[in-house]
Amino acid sequence: MVMLRRKTWRDIRENFGVYLACIMVIALGLLLYTSMSIAVESMDKAQQDFYAETNFADGFITVTGYPENKVNSLTFLPGIDQAAGRIVKEVRVIDQQEDSNRYLKMLTLNDANAPQINQIQLIEGQLPNENQPEILVDPKFLAANHLSLGDSIDVSIDGNQVSLYITGTAQSPEFIYIMRNAQDLYPSAEEFGIAYVPLSTLKALVKEKGQVNDIVITLKPGVSFDSVKDSLQAELKPYGVRSIVPRKDQTSHAILTSEIKQIRTMTKTLPVVFLGVAAIILYTMLRRLIEQQRVAIGTLKAFGFTDREIVLHYLTYPVVIGTTGGGLGGLSGVALSFPLTTMYKEFFALPGLKSEFSFKYLFFSLALAFVFSVLSGVKGSLDILRLEPAEAMRPPAPGTARKTLIEKFTWFWQTLSSQAQMGIRDVFRTPTRSLFNVIGIAVVYSLMTVSWSMQNMTDLLTVVQLEQVQTYDVKLQLTEPSPAGAVKFALAHDAGVSKVEPVLEVPASLRSSWLKKDVALMGLSEDSTLYNILDKSGRRLEVPDHGVLLSEHLAKSLNVKAGDVIYVESPLRRETLSQKGENLLVTGVVPQYVGLNAFMKDTELQQFLRQGEISTAMLIQMDSAEIGSMKSKYQNASNVSSIESLKDTGAKIQKMMESFGFTVWLLAILGGFCGFALIYNASIISLSERKRELASLRVLGMTPREVLRVITSEQWTLYAFGILLGIPMAYGLSMSMAQSMSNDMYSLPADLPPVALLGAAAGTAFSVLVAQSRAYYKIKSLPYVEILATRD
Repeated sequence: MVMLRRKTWRDIRENFGVYLACIMVIALGLLLYTSMSIAVESMDKAQQDFYAETNFADGFITVTGYPENKVNSLTFLPGIDQAAGRIVKEVRVIDQQEDSNRYLKMLTLNDANAPQINQIQLIEGQLPNENQPEILVDPKFLAANHLSLGDSIDVSIDGNQVSLYITGTAQSPEFIYIMRNAQDLYPSAEEFGIAYVPLSTLKALVKEKGQVNDIVITLKPGVSFDSVKDSLQAELKPYGVRSIVPRKDQTSHAILTSEIKQIRTMTKTLPVVFLGVAAIILYTMLRRLIEQQRVAIGTLKAFGFTDREIVLHYLTYPVVIGTTGGGLGGLSGVALSFPLTTMYKEFFALPGLKSEFSFKYLFFSLALAFVFSVLSGVKGSLDILRLEPAEAMRPPAPGTARKTLIEKFTWFWQTLSSQAQMGIRDVFRTPTRSLFNVIGIAVVYSLMTVSWSMQNMTDLLTVVQLEQVQTYDVKLQLTEPSPAGAVKFALAHDAGVSKVEPVLEVPASLRSSWLKKDVALMGLSEDSTLYNILDKSGRRLEVPDHGVLLSEHLAKSLNVKAGDVIYVESPLRRETLSQKGENLLVTGVVPQYVGLNAFMKDTELQQFLRQGEISTAMLIQMDSAEIGSMKSKYQNASNVSSIESLKDTGAKIQKMMESFGFTVWLLAILGGFCGFALIYNASIISLSERKRELASLRVLGMTPREVLRVITSEQWTLYAFGILLGIPMAYGLSMSMAQSMSNDMYSLPADLPPVALLGAAAGTAFSVLVAQSRAYYKIKSLPYVEILATRD
């Protein structure tokens, strides 16, 4: 056995490049698996611990005004455990800049005698005093705006300017991912933050007296939110219910949960791709090694070595490679998990989120590498058992020399050089090995295609949304539904305004069978030009006179199509006792890449709500030079919730898309490395198997570059078949990736433009060229005289 171990190390040293490439592919796959698994486990644990410590709510209710002294009575409704009321106000931060667009969402702190739901965690400083103009803010807003404890902030509350002093920073489970609303797409700590203020302080500053406008509840164990929603809606209807949202749809929770789910999906898919490529390399390498050492195997058997000993010897190669790759990948993945977790802390304000050294995932990495390596090794070495010593000690019989399928196309075959014919014949005469290589190239090509296509996804989310769908300059959001005609008339006379279009956006619940989705129902005017609905070809669609249009992601969530009927409810609808909502016809399904909406004609939506001609926002086309003046004019208006320019929205979307850049480059680089490793391995194997014939060509006077054509013709043939197989594989990968990454904030299209297919083909071809350059240097240094002098 000592002799066999020496032989193992000698063979590894002689083919170190091939083994190193395989080790690196395994290490890269397990680096991704380990680092992302540790990061996502840390996020999941921090989320669950924070929710438990702070008693995170199961339901969130917004009302116009509900008596403060009646909040506790909600616990008498079946299924509700606790209920707490609070005042929530979004206020504008006042500063000297005319075009400033900073806002704070102010929430009252839980009273000592009230149920402690959504408790805050004090990060720094001290709690504000009752009846004092003091607040806590979230840490990111404090840092982004270069504020310190003790600083004051001037805000506009219900038309009055108030100075508030910062006594500390705090974090709530409700705002782990801080966004102003679900349509914002990306958090901006400079422009929007959360503030916590004593109830007595805010009561003195707002119009509501003895009332709350926001209620949070927890449910009894085993009770579902849907079972209590109807009774809540009936109880709160007289008090102007605006929205009733379960925890699963609460913006911060939904985004964090979606991110955790996406990372878990990637930890299950990407490592398998890399380990699969490594298994192909190991299998082909081991088969080639066994074929080359056939005589040595026969000699070992003749000297008394058993089949078990010889098989274990050849299994040593994949075990050594797998263990080395698993160890490198596991250790580097553990190291990478620390900066990766730090990166996630920039996006998610999760107290307790930290990375730790994980022996568990280090062991999993080693185990995964070992299993994949042994499986490929067993498959590659089983032929040893069929060899008899006397038969093995003779060179194998030459293969049949029948014409391959491609040689029957004589018009094509005769145009090829003799070197090209030799290489292409070998592809068809070793079908098993060729198939594995084709599959490997297809996998690499599909990875690179998806990375290229993500640039197209970025364009759809930015160019299409900002230049073709949203063509307004400013969106003025109203604090509550208001008469559309009066507001439009007032804005139309402002400086620089050329066009104003009312928009009605209301919360609604859409139901189909047992499926249900809470979304924004958007009412657009028939002649709307500042917000366009487009089909897949980019053509503008008219808002239907009747029925509702659904976005693709929404239609998929409800499992409906054009022609189906859905049941629609809205808390803003003035309902009769017998009719809470209506059945509406789905007149079409349209692509929507930003947000999640259903669309109706404004007059139809107004009729559905039974509140007359109202609107909730105004889309304005105006001179960009006057936008600052408009913001300044309406910044303290009690009926104006926010004024956001499309330019600001575009900057947020661009910032969000930059976070995809890391994924794009990662997939491209890793795919390219896998391609190089796979093709380099194939070329070195081909070179080793054909040393005698290549040496003969050199003796006959061919240059190294001419001899290389034998190898390159084989590789380019495998490349062509790999691309053909890779195209449908890329479409499948693109669809699964788009589905896993799409959420209620944005929908990624499963679209592969020609530039992505061509770009990936060029990237894969580059990997082939790099591998061929290494093969060229091997051929140049080939000792052809020695090879021809050696007898088989």
